[in-house]
Amino acid sequence: MLIKLTLSLLILLPGLGLCMQGLHAQSLLIRNVRIVDVEKGRVLPPCDILIDQGRISGITQVGAIRLMPHVKIYQAGGKYIIPGLWDMHTHPDDPELWRMKPDAKSRDLLLPQFVMHGVTGTRDMAGSLEVVKDWKRRIQSGELIGPEIFAAGPLLDGPNPMWDGSVGIASPQRVQPVVDSLIREGVDFLKVYSLLPRDIYFALSKYANQIDFPFCGHVPNEVSCAEAAQSGMKSQEHLLGILLDCSSRSEEVRANKVDFGQAKGLDRYVLRQQLLLDTYDPQKAQQLFQTFVKYGSWHTPTLSMWYKNAWFEREVEKDRELYAYLPEYMRRYWTPEENDHLRYRDHQGFIQMKQQLYRKYEELVKAMHQAGVPLLAGTDMGANPLCFPGIGLHNELSCLVAAGLSPAEALKTATLNPAIYLGIEKDYGTVAEGKVADLVILEENPLEDIAHIREIRAVFKNGKLYDEQARARILDEIAAKLK
Repeated sequence: MLIKLTLSLLILLPGLGLCMQGLHAQSLLIRNVRIVDVEKGRVLPPCDILIDQGRISGITQVGAIRLMPHVKIYQAGGKYIIPGLWDMHTHPDDPELWRMKPDAKSRDLLLPQFVMHGVTGTRDMAGSLEVVKDWKRRIQSGELIGPEIFAAGPLLDGPNPMWDGSVGIASPQRVQPVVDSLIREGVDFLKVYSLLPRDIYFALSKYANQIDFPFCGHVPNEVSCAEAAQSGMKSQEHLLGILLDCSSRSEEVRANKVDFGQAKGLDRYVLRQQLLLDTYDPQKAQQLFQTFVKYGSWHTPTLSMWYKNAWFEREVEKDRELYAYLPEYMRRYWTPEENDHLRYRDHQGFIQMKQQLYRKYEELVKAMHQAGVPLLAGTDMGANPLCFPGIGLHNELSCLVAAGLSPAEALKTATLNPAIYLGIEKDYGTVAEGKVADLVILEENPLEDIAHIREIRAVFKNGKLYDEQARARILDEIAAKLK
């Protein structure tokens, strides 16, 4: 069944010629394409899609529209079209990278790569608000190719923040002025971080709920995942804290009452993580997941980030050719000598623990999904090694499928779910009339194999077409500038 049309010019052929005269010079028709219905997990019959002024203005049977000469036609040849993808955890201006002194021109070249790989929207989870606002302005004006961006600005952390650029909140009394200031500066949401003290976190959650402003992020070390959900944290990132909450010995571990003998430092950390793996309680887990569902807590697992980190030595060789699209400062940072995430590679127990942890994260994601916990696809692109702009999201979807989601369910985490989460489903998330024409045409059906998400024929950003030739040219130009 074809998607319902509301424009009369697409319903009756006799009136089409006259109505088509109102179309703009940038109007475009995608001829003979199969819509992947991400909401219901099915492929619709071949159709034509009319784009006008950056939006889908109509969808009808193939050949049913009589066109005026100025309307451009893209022949899709019966291929598959999906909504533009969203990466819901990105850091193109990662504060962790600031010590590498990134140059602005090289950093800007990360943005077009998202779009060339089908990622037309992102959630920026920390960085310079001025940089992100400048990106938004230039993308809006057409000066810079890039995705839609919803941004947090600086991290909200404790009095001694972990990363440069964070806002350290020293007391509960400082919460309201800090939050009000950030809202005035134009953040789209707040991101809390790991070192935020318990009393300050709850003061922030109370005020954010009072003014109905979304907050998300790392569950602070002094707060449980259940408490974060109950207090209104809209999304929790990286699965942090979940294993602790699901441990049969969680209270002992949280109170530092577990005897790890003489182990110190990294050895103690490895033993602690192993204890959480060994004491995982499925019943506690189900209770926690139902709490997430009850309070509408979304989760961004960033599985691909954990995977690339756990198997870095193998994965870096597979991804070596992609380094051509990285700024020099990122290539330097994505090494064990520089990168905080790649330390201790010579500690065999540490690497084995990371790999065990990843397998448990796969189980968690499957169980959370089956329990009805809503998921978002995100990569943690930025300082994290091998999390590439755009392509990283393809990896994330593959990881989600390997964890137990179907291709249709994984695709939803990067299309409809982000739109619902952000409250923009009227404009994004599905291929439907009236929505923004952020679209991706694929060679094969992604519902049969999620790997087909990598086989891109064309990308449309606000209705502007980037076909295979344009995408190849832009990516080649980026690589040449980054040599």
